[in-house]
Amino acid sequence: MRADQAHPEITVVLPTYNRSEFIGDAIRSVLAQTYTKFELIIVDDGSGDDTESIVKTFSDPRIIYCYQPNSGRSIARNNAIAIARGKYIAFIDSDDMYLPRKLEIQYRLLERTPSTDMVYTSAKCINRDGSYLSQNYRATISGAIYTSIAFFRPVTIILPTVMLRKSIFNQIGNFDQNMNRFEDTDMWRRVSKVSHIVALPEFTCLIRTHEQNSLATQDPRSILEALRYYSNKILSEDRDAGALVIRMGLGRLYCYYATAFLTVSGWHGYSKEAFNVGFQFWPPIAIKYYLTKLKHSLI
Repeated sequence: MRADQAHPEITVVLPTYNRSEFIGDAIRSVLAQTYTKFELIIVDDGSGDDTESIVKTFSDPRIIYCYQPNSGRSIARNNAIAIARGKYIAFIDSDDMYLPRKLEIQYRLLERTPSTDMVYTSAKCINRDGSYLSQNYRATISGAIYTSIAFFRPVTIILPTVMLRKSIFNQIGNFDQNMNRFEDTDMWRRVSKVSHIVALPEFTCLIRTHEQNSLATQDPRSILEALRYYSNKILSEDRDAGALVIRMGLGRLYCYYATAFLTVSGWHGYSKEAFNVGFQFWPPIAIKYYLTKLKHSLI
């Protein structure tokens, strides 16, 4: 057994559910990394397609495949973390891809900066066929960045761009298993309260947009419920951040979704509902919201 198999420095966590069309690309992008001392734990969350047979076409001994009844991606990630042998944890979703130096860049930084528990990077967006889109995610803010990331804006940390020390989970806990939306933002929020976070501007991931993960294919009621749950966590857990910070942040968060809902036909009622909650948190959001409605000729 090679040393990078017996003692992996990094565990890459890949939960998947019915993504057989894309998972092969995700796995290949991990196996193509310039840094090789990793293990890849794939947790199949009850897929009903041929995901398992595709995974088993890869003979690399660094791959660990686990199957669980459909329980949600938070439980899948937590199950992987529980058996992870790596000093560091990285994540990838089954429809996304790493660029070749992703693990190497982040590993080197964490090794030389022991005061840093988490690093995230920029990411490029692609479509179903792998063509580049105009949207990118930029890693721009380092340090004590709670106010910048806890409310999804101004900085959005995309999960596959993150690497963090496994030891941080002992301090802040694992992914909230009641969440199947915003669970990653919730994790970065908790990390930011206790640790220094570093942003690397390099692009290390390709984030795929397709029909299955577009806003229009989601359930707006479940999004609103997820917003309520996440907001309640912040209100109960983050009082030390200050009432003004929280009210402004939650107002911006609800307004972001209220304006996003305006872009989907038939969702205007849900948009109004999100706006009304956001307005209660922070009334000045009304200006941005009504400007967006004007742009879409909805006033």
